[in-house]
Amino acid sequence: MAITIKDIADKAGLSPASVSRILTNRGRFNADTAKRVRELAESMGYLKNQSAADLSQKQSRVIGVLVPSEHTNFADEIIKGMRSKAYELNYELLIAFVDVNKEQQLQTVHSLLSRKVLAIVMLAVDIEIADPVFNLLTNTDVQLLSVSNQLNNEIPSISSDNYDMMHQIVNYLYENGHEKIALIGSSNSNSIVSKLRRQGFIDSLAKHGIQYNSDFIWGTDITYQTGLDAVKHFGTPLPFTAAIGSADIISVGILNGAKDAQIDVPKDLSIVTIDGTEIAQITRPILSAAKQDFQLMGQLAVSALDEQELAPHAVFFTETKIVPSGTVTKLDKNN
Repeated sequence: MAITIKDIADKAGLSPASVSRILTNRGRFNADTAKRVRELAESMGYLKNQSAADLSQKQSRVIGVLVPSEHTNFADEIIKGMRSKAYELNYELLIAFVDVNKEQQLQTVHSLLSRKVLAIVMLAVDIEIADPVFNLLTNTDVQLLSVSNQLNNEIPSISSDNYDMMHQIVNYLYENGHEKIALIGSSNSNSIVSKLRRQGFIDSLAKHGIQYNSDFIWGTDITYQTGLDAVKHFGTPLPFTAAIGSADIISVGILNGAKDAQIDVPKDLSIVTIDGTEIAQITRPILSAAKQDFQLMGQLAVSALDEQELAPHAVFFTETKIVPSGTVTKLDKNN
């Protein structure tokens, strides 16, 4: 005998109308209640034809996600947040990877669009207005959203405030006596995030009366090797007392490069990492961090798409917190 909506409603202690709305994702319900109803429906063998339901509602429940092929684990954290909220709101994620090759980007986006996705979410993907893929994306009816990056006024975004973040980090280091500070991994002239961080870094130094040294902004690639090479590039003794790593993986490279060069961290070199993901916790000493809330970014992305609160110019900033740990020491400014 086929299981009906009424059977599930009786078991859940809800009205059939409420169960129907939960299973078709219409209306708002307590997250625990919605989860319980969906689990009941699955355990009782009620197989809802989601594709048919989508057609009847004329709206896809699939969200396409573009992830850079060479990404650090920040993307994994964003996807975790997206997955939890997508499950709660009954969406599916379709994840695709893109690299810097323009033809590959076009092919990947065409593939996503052919799946009739509701939206395409770009995780820290840098796209120039002149790129063919930008023209393709902005001339479709699909909702667009950039996460952990700010592209332009045509595509809404959810990210940390990268300019303000640099003020937080420089203020923290300055309060601990550091004035000779390097920024490692933010020299990429094509990256919007790098541009914002460089400007925030320069402006924050100026606010404290410090003339920035252009040589101290070094390294383009977000890789472990960039951190290692930074220590070799500047040599010993290092010409600065503190370094900001533009991603956890870079900061691990700086830390290990310093150890290889017999540079004591934090006595001879303080390090602040940007991101503060799990990687920052496994080093010894543990990395002091400007921690971004990537899982919240992912959750907000799905919620914003569900609520259709995405004006083209919208920019949502999540909070960044300085989390002190074992890689920053306080200097005596009199020395």
